[in-house]
Amino acid sequence: MAFVYDVFLSHNSKDKPAVREIAELLRVRKLRPWLDAIDLIPGRPWQEALEKIIETCRSAAVFVGRSGIGPWQEPEMRGCLDEFVRRKLPVIPVLLPGAPKKPRLPLFLRAFTWVDLRAGLTSEGLDLLVRGISGQPTARRPKAQPPPPSGPPLHNLPFPTLGPLFTGRDEALRHLEESLAHPGGAAAIVQSEAIHGLGGIGKTRLAVEHAWRCGHRYTAAWFVQADSPENLRRGLGALAGPNLLHLPEWQASEEAVVGAVLRWLREHPGWLLILDNVDTKDAAASVRDILPLLSGGRVLLTSRLSRWPPDLRKQELETMTPDDAVHFLLQRTETEREKATDDPAQARRLADVLDGLPLALEQAAAYIGTNRMRFADYLEEWEKDRAGLIGWYDAQTMRYPAPVAVTWKKTFDQLGPTAGALLRLTTFLAPDPIQIGMFEEGEEFVRQAAELLAEETDRETDSSPLQAAVADLAAYSMAARQDRQTIVVHRLVQEALRGQIPGECREAWIELSLQAVDRFTPAEAGDVRSWPVWDRLRPHATAVVAWADAAGITDPTSRLMNNLGQLLDAKGLYAEAEPLMRRALVIAEAAFGDEHYKVALRLNNLAQLLQATNRLAEAEPLMRRALAIDEAAFGKEHPDVARDLNNLAHLLQNTNRLAEAEPLTRRALVIDEATFGNEHPNVAIDLNNLAQLLQATNRLAEAEPLMRRALAIDEAAFGNEHPNVARHFNNMALLLKDTNRLAEAERLMRRAVKIYERSLGHDHPWTQNAQRNLAGMTDSSGD
Repeated sequence: MAFVYDVFLSHNSKDKPAVREIAELLRVRKLRPWLDAIDLIPGRPWQEALEKIIETCRSAAVFVGRSGIGPWQEPEMRGCLDEFVRRKLPVIPVLLPGAPKKPRLPLFLRAFTWVDLRAGLTSEGLDLLVRGISGQPTARRPKAQPPPPSGPPLHNLPFPTLGPLFTGRDEALRHLEESLAHPGGAAAIVQSEAIHGLGGIGKTRLAVEHAWRCGHRYTAAWFVQADSPENLRRGLGALAGPNLLHLPEWQASEEAVVGAVLRWLREHPGWLLILDNVDTKDAAASVRDILPLLSGGRVLLTSRLSRWPPDLRKQELETMTPDDAVHFLLQRTETEREKATDDPAQARRLADVLDGLPLALEQAAAYIGTNRMRFADYLEEWEKDRAGLIGWYDAQTMRYPAPVAVTWKKTFDQLGPTAGALLRLTTFLAPDPIQIGMFEEGEEFVRQAAELLAEETDRETDSSPLQAAVADLAAYSMAARQDRQTIVVHRLVQEALRGQIPGECREAWIELSLQAVDRFTPAEAGDVRSWPVWDRLRPHATAVVAWADAAGITDPTSRLMNNLGQLLDAKGLYAEAEPLMRRALVIAEAAFGDEHYKVALRLNNLAQLLQATNRLAEAEPLMRRALAIDEAAFGKEHPDVARDLNNLAHLLQNTNRLAEAEPLTRRALVIDEATFGNEHPNVAIDLNNLAQLLQATNRLAEAEPLMRRALAIDEAAFGNEHPNVARHFNNMALLLKDTNRLAEAERLMRRAVKIYERSLGHDHPWTQNAQRNLAGMTDSSGD
């Protein structure tokens, strides 16, 4: 008959707890032990039931512990041995922990080779038992295994291999090996694979483990964070540095250094490129853009996104099976936890509670080992403080790279109110580098937050300087300090900390974080000179306005949201800007009423975006409504009214209503000259718009001096490399072309293109428009 069980566990009933633990360990090694009670039928001998069970087992393990073999166990064991010896099946005597050094054994056991577990349930002893059950010799040492591959010869992998502790992923590793295998004669092909799944599922660890175990296949293995387009470019650029590729361009502009790295990848086949945490649509789009630029290597993505183009292979990573999770917990804590007879059962309970999530399992194992506790103790603490345990992290003991899981509860309680408040404030920001200057300028909000935290925790507030608080966070590994002015708080840390804020306090913390960001934002989001600050601030502003809006906080949410929309609009990112502008308008209307000047400002900004995206019919009523609000609020000679007149006139010109547009433009010019004088940038805008209208009505001689005057004003105000100056060059060049001065026109247009490319980038709509204009001029000149 077919065997139902792999091994029959014969033991003294006094040793049942230890034998149960061994049974659990055998189960996680995919073996089927028999340990249940025999169903005895009154009036029938128990030997008959025992024989039926023995017939279903293909081996027997005979356990001898502290109490030896009892009078009831000896006939059972004799029956086991007789039956298994007759059938030539394995019999493995086992000395349990607690058995004496020289145990008194029945004669019938002395002829067998023993498995000695008296020193504990070690991996080596259990391996011997497993080999005995499988019928392999137990007296000989196993053959020496060849050393594992040493990894790729050139790499920047962020952490070492887990070795035997990397459990439950054999099939996933095999799939990666086969999927990324080099097809013969296909050096120009880039094989791409996306590992996708939940956060904390182990995607990054799987990718890095593949790089180590299959490193001999690759000439190099590169690891790049790709959680945003900016970080993708930054990570690629870092490969050029002196410690890695040492490319000549490593100190050049970002565009040049990224181009040099991509060129190296095309010219040096056989590499593996891991693009990690491609978790947003923007990040995915950037990755898709660079894939066609690569050749001769393998690209491995890790992402929470599951939808990818059909030419990119996908592998979904799921949670570990219960048996694999139990095996990991037992092995990971083998030498560090406080042992208990119910460890296997409690480990299975813990694996179930953590639902097989690798990150959570690693956190639990590290915590148990650090505190020398039992599984049962951890489970008891879990019930009391789940969020605290989720956030716990120890860089010295955990097998995940800092700051994947960071200490929260126990360490947070040790922070002073200022350091703790600063950390709390970061939880409503993005998981991007945070400028400490944001909190220095808004230090009053940090002080208010420290007082709020001190009141919440019933402690005295402190007077720690902000830099000292930042140093405390770095010392406790609650934040990674990039330099003196920049810190990074990992996204999982932020999630854990947010979850610990009492519900009644949550809105107050969001509002304080919002105020700190708003105080730090530059006034003119549309001015390219403010973009170095805005580019660092943008992800945090995006995050905090979302939290504030969800909490029903209107001020300064609407203003910050509007400014962020203006930034994106100025960068040509219209699809990202529009929902922010629309939401800012709705908030302002609800907060201030339909006729407030702040509503007019939001209407104006949204209308300009609609005009830029050629939705003129939708834009016009918004502009007219904004004009009416501002005239009612400020009178007809206010600069805000001039702004509205200018925008409406520009729209009318675009819809070929030139006669209606001209008086509005001239009226705006009069207002601004009276308000600001003749040399103000607002006057330059009016002059430029009027000149373009005159050009459109073929009054070129009248238009040219206005354009030159506008150019002079903006050169004086912004310098020679500002996009506003490039705009004037572009417009002047088009006018010169219309008057057949092609050489001068081409020279100005080339200057405009260069300024746009340097300040706005190659992909900005204004840059592309100027490039098209230049192409038209070179065609006309026969160049």
